[in-house]
Amino acid sequence: MNLIGKWKTKEILSFSAENGMEWKTLDELAAMGEDEDSLSPYRNSLIVFNEDGTMETLMPVPEDFTKEQIDALIAEGNEVRDGMAVIDKKKWKTEDGKNLCNSDVEGEIFGEELSPWAEIKEVDDMIEIEFVRYGRAD
Repeated sequence: MNLIGKWKTKEILSFSAENGMEWKTLDELAAMGEDEDSLSPYRNSLIVFNEDGTMETLMPVPEDFTKEQIDALIAEGNEVRDGMAVIDKKKWKTEDGKNLCNSDVEGEIFGEELSPWAEIKEVDDMIEIEFVRYGRAD
């Protein structure tokens, strides 16, 4: 699957006492009583896969931010464009037909070094990274 472009959250892996771990849409989580403040970052963020091998997480800059606050974000090293702040930037690549992202996980298990490259799984028309499934936003 070609990842280039914008992706938005579609489902989150959630614990249910009845069924254990299961995938739920943001609306299903809200209907179950999940606090909207905790869902808001998922509703409003985007993942962008760029051709240069970078994967960016973007969040909207709050509408009530002043120019001074935005300038302060930029001065702290954050990139702001089109009303969105880049809050995270990682590398991604395609290797042996699989899309991978750098999870930044380092270490070893039983003496074997862990690879920081985690597979980006394809599920129907979505991609799965850790506990979130994303669908195309553009």
